[in-house]
Amino acid sequence: MLSTFIVENYLLVRILLIGALVVAVALTAVLVRARRGRRVAAILAGAGLLVIIALTLTPDTYPLDAATCNLQPYSPFTDVYNILLFLVPALFAVVATRHPLVVLACGIALSAGIELVQFLVPWFGRRCDVDDWLANSLGTLIGVALAVGVGAVITWWGKRRKSSASSD
Repeated sequence: MLSTFIVENYLLVRILLIGALVVAVALTAVLVRARRGRRVAAILAGAGLLVIIALTLTPDTYPLDAATCNLQPYSPFTDVYNILLFLVPALFAVVATRHPLVVLACGIALSAGIELVQFLVPWFGRRCDVDDWLANSLGTLIGVALAVGVGAVITWWGKRRKSSASSD
């Protein structure tokens, strides 16, 4: 099972996640300037959405007897996996749509919707948890901020290169 692998290979998984994040940010920088970057970013954001659905809405092996929902936040901002789950698709969605506030609102709403489904369908074996919603929302916010920041740096760099080329 995936959770067993993560526990047994904690350091390796963290290193791989950091590497994946660096690659995603670098790819975002390329896609911002690429001719077909928005299309590729949309495909990557869609693939990320499928991963989100697969990891959050597939039934667990043990169905719950009744709907449960944790509404007491414990430590949502240390849940690296839930943060990254929404961060990368949000990053690419901003590049694809160029509407960061819409992506932010949709990411937060999607996470809330997932938690609601997990609460309303106990036979999934998934527990509704406010920590998951907060971590997913933080991931969306960070992804949007990274995309906006990368876009701003790339735009600034391009303008700088043009002005230095025209002054030569």
